[in-house]
Amino acid sequence: MSLEQQILDRLDRLYPHRDTDKLLTQCKDALGEPEPAADSTKWSERDAVLICYPDQIADGDRAPLAVLENILQEMGQVFSTIHILPFYPSSSDRGFAVIDHRVVDDRFGSWANISSISSTHQVMADLVLNHVSSSHRWVEEFRADIESGRSCLKTASLDDDVSAVVRPRTSDLLVPCETTTGIKYLWCTFGPDQVDLDWEEPEVLLEMLRVIDALLRAGIRWFRLDAVAYVQKHVGTSCVHLEETHELVRLLRDLLTWRNPNAVLITETNVPHDENLSYLRDGQQAHVAYNFTLAPLLTHALTVGSSTRLADWLREAEQPPERTTLLNFLSSHDGIGLRPAEGILNEDEIQILVDASLQAEGTWSGRSHGDDILPYEVNVSAASLLGVDRLLTAHTVLASLRGIPTFYLPAVDGEPNNTKAAENQGDNRTLNRPKQTVTSRKAGLVGERKTARDELLRRLSVRREIPAFHPEATQQILNLESPLLGIVRGEEASSVRVIANMGFVDVTMNVNDPSIDLLSGEEIYGELLIAPGEVFWLSTIPARS
Repeated sequence: MSLEQQILDRLDRLYPHRDTDKLLTQCKDALGEPEPAADSTKWSERDAVLICYPDQIADGDRAPLAVLENILQEMGQVFSTIHILPFYPSSSDRGFAVIDHRVVDDRFGSWANISSISSTHQVMADLVLNHVSSSHRWVEEFRADIESGRSCLKTASLDDDVSAVVRPRTSDLLVPCETTTGIKYLWCTFGPDQVDLDWEEPEVLLEMLRVIDALLRAGIRWFRLDAVAYVQKHVGTSCVHLEETHELVRLLRDLLTWRNPNAVLITETNVPHDENLSYLRDGQQAHVAYNFTLAPLLTHALTVGSSTRLADWLREAEQPPERTTLLNFLSSHDGIGLRPAEGILNEDEIQILVDASLQAEGTWSGRSHGDDILPYEVNVSAASLLGVDRLLTAHTVLASLRGIPTFYLPAVDGEPNNTKAAENQGDNRTLNRPKQTVTSRKAGLVGERKTARDELLRRLSVRREIPAFHPEATQQILNLESPLLGIVRGEEASSVRVIANMGFVDVTMNVNDPSIDLLSGEEIYGELLIAPGEVFWLSTIPARS
């Protein structure tokens, strides 16, 4: 079957009452001219992702995106891919309540800044598919009862049964809106300033394809589908992971492949591992998914000083299929999600993470579950929670695992809780969303913070030269006694044995084959003393120079 016929079949399934031949033509017009494939390789051991806000670091009147470009140049090629969090005009949620997807907020810079960064790094950008800002033109049109807004926003009645709806917030789902034809109720999964879109209306699809075209023209090749699990909705269902949602992801991948075969589609679904992999299993949806379960398990291991839960899960967890992979991360612009650990950590173990966050002067956020409020995420900076030394351990472990290592710039810099901003804004997530100036960042990045940051960058530079750390290279979890974590990456002579002490006391083990620690260059043989938080990359052959 040709790609175009496959796209047409998907349009028929998603829009059965529309002229899908005409819709296919509209999709092509929205996407722009197709580009030829340049390279079939989408990732390698040389890849690592850096997450940052467009205005993470300021420098007087300079465009923050230009400042960010300078920061990236300072780090060399350690990070191949830069996830620039939403740089569009927005009204809240640090960019995720988007007012206009096709504009760069002039407070951050311009499309020229984005294009300049994309000339030296792969750039990942957000497609916020589920919702728009309450200040979006479609909301204004909805109030006036005119198109396109009248048809593009999701509504419901107060009489509708929405009791089964799964969502990660505790705010009211249905929000009243005064229109020229009376009060109507907008569906707001994430809160009243983020109004859900109605994907049964083809104009929503066409607008997002126009956004994809604009991003591709700016040099962006990685597309993160934000909160995609909630996009399709039917009253009386859970409104999460519906089959129509999976079919939409398949359609977006096919359309993206038609437009640019080198583009990469990433799904962001903060849910348990089994649900997360539902966007990878058939090989027709995302190329990459976030490894949300790793973050709470890795945090738990380093918090309690035990590798047991983490090792058991790594040993038993389903792996993504060929030609797909996971983004491994610990900290991000959101909190450390707890729902992905449900069924792996028990209630007491999850409470340990909540208590650890509180002890580190962080907090937690909840989600509705019937009449209960359950912990959804802990809100705390990784450096405040773990300390910079154990944060380096965490970052090194995630860089050792199958998948693409992904790092949040404030965590790389060892930034502590942004307590004052969180208090001023009344938003838990602001604790881990610091803003710095070039001067304040330089002043804070000293001592143990600078030492840990520089060592992480050095380790990632070493990693780039080790084929065993290819994202799809094989992975075996060794049967080592806690607190040791043992991982073998790669095959036979080219394999690397990763040994990490997740505990709080020295541990010894025997290394039976003469080896080289690729991190230090030291020869290792016989009894090995492993200090708390220490990590070894053991190989029988040296790394490439």
